[in-house]
Amino acid sequence: MQFLISFYHTLRFWTLTTILSIILGIVALLSALFDKSGNTAHNVARLWCRLICQWNGVAVEIRGMKNVLPGQAQIFIANHQGYYDIFALAGYLPVQLRWVAKESLFRIPFVGWSMRAAGYVGVDRRDRKKSYHSFLETTEKVKSGCSIVIFPEGTRSLNGEIGPFKKGSHLLALRTGAPVVPITIIGTWKIIQKGSAVIHPGPVRIIISPPIQINPEISDKGESVLQSIRELICRNYAENDFAPD
Repeated sequence: MQFLISFYHTLRFWTLTTILSIILGIVALLSALFDKSGNTAHNVARLWCRLICQWNGVAVEIRGMKNVLPGQAQIFIANHQGYYDIFALAGYLPVQLRWVAKESLFRIPFVGWSMRAAGYVGVDRRDRKKSYHSFLETTEKVKSGCSIVIFPEGTRSLNGEIGPFKKGSHLLALRTGAPVVPITIIGTWKIIQKGSAVIHPGPVRIIISPPIQINPEISDKGESVLQSIRELICRNYAENDFAPD
């Protein structure tokens, strides 16, 4: 019975995702003809992500929405539990986000095309020169008023635990002067685990902590602030995790 339930949810997820990607991908591309800023295309992507959650039985609870700074570029630093992190954050954060994603994703029909239309930034981590160019492009996005999400772990969690934060993931905040907003994501690891395509719908909890301004004058250039953010996220995760099944 459990196998049939998992099969149903997985088939439902991929079918709905494909249909929504085609329909809303076309809408996003058309919107780019009239709005070169990418704002309208991102609003379409935001609807797409929200529907991916709602239509697949994933209820997203937001705590601390008051800590999101309206009308201001900010850098969200979050733990990375799984693919649904992106759907939940893009769908429910009421800001203009510009995602930094692997360059290969931009070649996916409809999805990649709409990402390009929304002004998202592609990065090729195998090429340091191209990676640096992507960093500069991202810096310009923030300076123009768009917000960015950074996953300092660098990859999705294998077991639901929060991994170490890579050094340098806070450099965008130092370069732009934008405030950093810590975000704790709970529940997405159980929905779709790394290395699997099987879907297990469940609740998601997002905790938004108060913004932090990194002072570029401190001796370690903000490394201690980054670690304190990780400690905050780990503490929020432990204190607000869902009860075990």
